[in-house]
Amino acid sequence: MSGLYPVPDTRFEYTFRRALNREAERQRTLQWKKMGVVDPLVINQLQKNQPAKVSSYVVCKVVVRDVILMPFVQGVLWTGLLITMRPWLRKMVQNGRKVGTFIYRTVLGTDLIKKKRV
Repeated sequence: MSGLYPVPDTRFEYTFRRALNREAERQRTLQWKKMGVVDPLVINQLQKNQPAKVSSYVVCKVVVRDVILMPFVQGVLWTGLLITMRPWLRKMVQNGRKVGTFIYRTVLGTDLIKKKRV
Protein backbone atom coordinates (compact mmCIF):
# COMPACT_ATOMS: atom_id res chain seq x y z
CA MET A 1 0.00 0.00 0.00
CA SER A 2 1.33 3.42 -0.87
CA GLY A 3 1.96 6.23 1.62
CA LEU A 4 -0.98 8.31 0.36
CA TYR A 5 -4.42 7.62 1.75
CA PRO A 6 -7.62 9.03 0.28
CA VAL A 7 -9.01 11.93 2.27
CA PRO A 8 -12.55 11.28 3.55
CA ASP A 9 -15.27 13.33 1.88
CA THR A 10 -15.63 16.35 4.14
CA ARG A 11 -16.80 19.89 3.48
CA PHE A 12 -13.75 21.47 5.02
CA GLU A 13 -11.00 19.82 3.00
CA TYR A 14 -8.34 22.53 3.39
CA THR A 15 -8.75 22.65 7.18
CA PHE A 16 -8.84 18.86 7.28
CA ARG A 17 -5.60 18.57 5.30
CA ARG A 18 -3.93 21.10 7.61
CA ALA A 19 -5.05 19.08 10.64
CA LEU A 20 -3.71 15.90 9.02
CA ASN A 21 -0.32 17.49 8.36
CA ARG A 22 -0.15 18.96 11.86
CA GLU A 23 -1.00 15.60 13.45
CA ALA A 24 1.49 13.76 11.21
CA GLU A 25 4.20 16.21 12.30
CA ARG A 26 3.26 15.66 15.93
CA GLN A 27 3.45 11.87 15.53
CA ARG A 28 6.80 12.11 13.74
CA THR A 29 8.22 14.38 16.45
CA LEU A 30 7.08 11.90 19.11
CA GLN A 31 8.83 9.07 17.25
CA TRP A 32 12.04 11.09 17.06
CA LYS A 33 11.87 11.87 20.77
CA LYS A 34 11.42 8.15 21.51
CA MET A 35 14.56 7.46 19.45
CA GLY A 36 16.46 9.99 21.55
CA VAL A 37 16.44 13.06 19.29
CA VAL A 38 15.47 15.86 21.70
CA ASP A 39 17.40 18.84 20.33
CA PRO A 40 14.90 21.29 18.75
CA LEU A 41 17.45 22.42 16.15
CA VAL A 42 17.99 18.85 14.96
CA ILE A 43 14.23 18.23 14.87
CA ASN A 44 13.67 21.40 12.82
CA GLN A 45 16.41 20.36 10.38
CA LEU A 46 14.87 16.89 10.01
CA GLN A 47 11.41 18.40 9.45
CA LYS A 48 12.75 20.60 6.65
CA ASN A 49 14.49 17.68 4.91
CA GLN A 50 11.51 15.36 4.60
CA PRO A 51 7.75 15.96 4.79
CA ALA A 52 5.65 14.06 7.29
CA LYS A 53 3.77 11.01 6.01
CA VAL A 54 0.07 10.84 6.75
CA SER A 55 -0.73 7.33 7.96
CA SER A 56 -4.10 5.67 8.42
CA TYR A 57 -3.70 6.13 12.19
CA VAL A 58 -3.35 9.89 11.72
CA VAL A 59 -6.42 10.02 9.43
CA CYS A 60 -8.51 8.03 11.93
CA LYS A 61 -7.34 10.15 14.86
CA VAL A 62 -8.15 13.43 13.09
CA VAL A 63 -11.55 12.17 11.89
CA VAL A 64 -12.53 10.97 15.36
CA ARG A 65 -11.33 14.18 17.01
CA ASP A 66 -12.48 16.82 14.51
CA VAL A 67 -15.56 15.22 12.95
CA ILE A 68 -17.05 13.12 15.75
CA LEU A 69 -15.78 14.10 19.20
CA MET A 70 -15.53 17.91 19.04
CA PRO A 71 -18.99 18.52 17.48
CA PHE A 72 -20.47 16.17 20.09
CA VAL A 73 -18.79 18.04 22.96
CA GLN A 74 -19.83 21.41 21.51
CA GLY A 75 -23.43 20.20 21.16
CA VAL A 76 -23.53 18.92 24.72
CA LEU A 77 -22.10 22.17 26.10
CA TRP A 78 -24.45 24.36 24.01
CA THR A 79 -27.49 22.29 25.04
CA GLY A 80 -26.43 22.42 28.70
CA LEU A 81 -26.04 26.19 28.48
CA LEU A 82 -29.49 26.61 26.94
CA ILE A 83 -31.08 24.32 29.52
CA THR A 84 -29.52 26.24 32.40
CA MET A 85 -30.48 29.60 30.87
CA ARG A 86 -34.10 28.61 30.16
CA PRO A 87 -35.59 30.10 33.37
CA TRP A 88 -33.67 33.34 32.84
CA LEU A 89 -34.75 33.54 29.20
CA ARG A 90 -38.38 32.91 30.17
CA LYS A 91 -38.16 35.73 32.74
CA MET A 92 -36.67 38.07 30.11
CA VAL A 93 -39.57 37.33 27.74
CA GLN A 94 -42.10 38.06 30.50
CA ASN A 95 -40.34 41.30 31.43
CA GLY A 96 -40.20 42.31 27.76
CA ARG A 97 -43.94 41.78 27.43
CA LYS A 98 -44.58 43.82 30.58
CA VAL A 99 -42.38 46.69 29.35
CA GLY A 100 -44.01 46.56 25.90
CA THR A 101 -47.49 46.64 27.43
CA PHE A 102 -46.50 49.54 29.69
CA ILE A 103 -45.13 51.57 26.77
CA TYR A 104 -48.17 50.79 24.62
CA ARG A 105 -50.54 51.78 27.44
CA THR A 106 -48.58 54.97 28.10
CA VAL A 107 -48.56 56.03 24.43
CA LEU A 108 -52.09 55.04 23.37
CA GLY A 109 -53.87 54.74 26.67
CA THR A 110 -55.36 51.33 25.79
CA ASP A 111 -54.29 47.76 26.18
CA LEU A 112 -54.65 45.60 23.06
CA ILE A 113 -52.73 42.68 24.53
CA LYS A 114 -55.14 40.60 26.55
CA LYS A 115 -53.85 39.14 29.78
CA LYS A 116 -53.64 35.38 30.07
CA ARG A 117 -56.24 33.78 32.28
CA VAL A 118 -55.03 30.91 34.36
